[in-house]
Parts: sequence; structure tokens; C-alpha cells
Amino acid sequence: MNLNAMVRRHAAAAFRQRWLALLVAWLVCGAGWFGVQLLPSRYESTARVYADADAILSLLLRGIAIESTPSGQVEVLQRTLLSRPNLERVITRTDLELRVNTPEEREALILSLAKAIRITTQTRNLFTIDYRDPNPRIARDVVQTTLNLFIEA
Repeated sequence: MNLNAMVRRHAAAAFRQRWLALLVAWLVCGAGWFGVQLLPSRYESTARVYADADAILSLLLRGIAIESTPSGQVEVLQRTLLSRPNLERVITRTDLELRVNTPEEREALILSLAKAIRITTQTRNLFTIDYRDPNPRIARDVVQTTLNLFIEA
């Protein structure tokens, strides 16, 4: 059978079933749009900080006997930045305080912030601070406040 004739035959069959194909395409698109609407909005804020790690960590680690490996030092830096007093400062300096009404809710918020704020190292002197929240302004403010605490320290 000739290739040209075969293409014409398939095109004619597709043309006869065009309304069915259009209906299936609309149903798939409608289901997809509905599924996307069900997804919650999540905004991520990220800050990259270049800092002389040796100078910062030597100030933070003065008088503490720990391993001087980079991973151990970064872990101490992360624990320092995400300490309870610093997390309470983040809550009071942002609108997160409006989300809590009781001391139990505040405690739960502090614990969730400690898990949600991520401080990672990309190189020895380059750190990344990440936070996700349904409110884009809150996400930005939490990262900015954490960055400010990093600079103040």
C-alpha cells in the first residue's frame, strides 16, 4: 500500500471522529484544571548568603570543644540560628504572631518553624536560607528576619 494513500485514509478516519476527540480533549483539560485548583498555593523564599565561614564560626564556636570539620561547624551554626530565642524573634518580627492565640499554638509554631526554615551550605562560604508558606509576604519576611539575625550574630 502506498504511504500517501495510508496517510489520507488515517486523516479521513481522524476527521470523522473529530468531535469525539474534541470532547475527550475538553474532558481531560477540565479535569486537569480542576486538579490544579485543588492544589494549595505555596510560596518559597530563598536567600543566598556569602560569608567568611572561618571568621563567623570562630566567633560562634569560641570556647566550645567540637570537631573542626566543616559539616560540624555548619551544624552548630544552624542550631545557633534556629535556637528558641531566635525563632521567637522571627515570630515577633513577622506577622506570624497573628496566627497564634494560645501558648500551645505558639509552641507548635516554634517547632514547625525549626523544621521549616532550612539552612544549607552550597560551598564553604555560601549559605542558603529557605522557607515556604501559603502567604508570600510571610515567606519573604521569615527569610529576611532569619538573614538579619545571621548578620546580627
